[in-house]
Amino acid sequence: MHFFRAFKPIALDLIATIFFAVLFWATGNILLATLVGVAVGIGRFIYLKMNKLPIGPLQYLSVVLVIVAGVTTLITNNPQFMMVKSSVVTAAVGIVMLTTNWMAPYLPPIVTENLDQKVINFASRGWGVLQIVLGAANAYIALNFSVATWTLYTSFVPTTATVATFVLQYVVFRVLIRRNIIAKGAAGDAAPAATR
Repeated sequence: MHFFRAFKPIALDLIATIFFAVLFWATGNILLATLVGVAVGIGRFIYLKMNKLPIGPLQYLSVVLVIVAGVTTLITNNPQFMMVKSSVVTAAVGIVMLTTNWMAPYLPPIVTENLDQKVINFASRGWGVLQIVLGAANAYIALNFSVATWTLYTSFVPTTATVATFVLQYVVFRVLIRRNIIAKGAAGDAAPAATR
């Protein structure tokens, strides 16, 4: 289980959001950032469909939210709506994470074969809680601070929290997997000895 190989599918699923955030931060142009975000989100979904790759619940939700939120942003052209919209999207993702087995498409066999499903479920629900907390924090910043403060917050806090959580999960999973593989090896060595 290599770190970058594990992170790549999640980064690809977030590509529309990444494009939107980078373009908005770099240009301040909500129209450009939204159009590119919607185009990238739809493009990613089409790519998965055309190549018959598995599409999980988060990927379906992502493309719907990108289209709906993008079109609504373009119609209203309201910066505060755009800022609060992030909270709605994040909360929706959090609810999906709390109620589905969303991690399944991202987990390699070494994880599913060597970790108790309860551990995986706990991590999955933890991601849902994190998203809801980030959504609430975003709404608070959007409604109480300037666009500049919100842009600074949204450029660093959610990404930092997500990467830190991913690294923590990666390290914990790796330690538990290693421990379980060693335990299985010891049990396998003990079995032939017991039959002698």
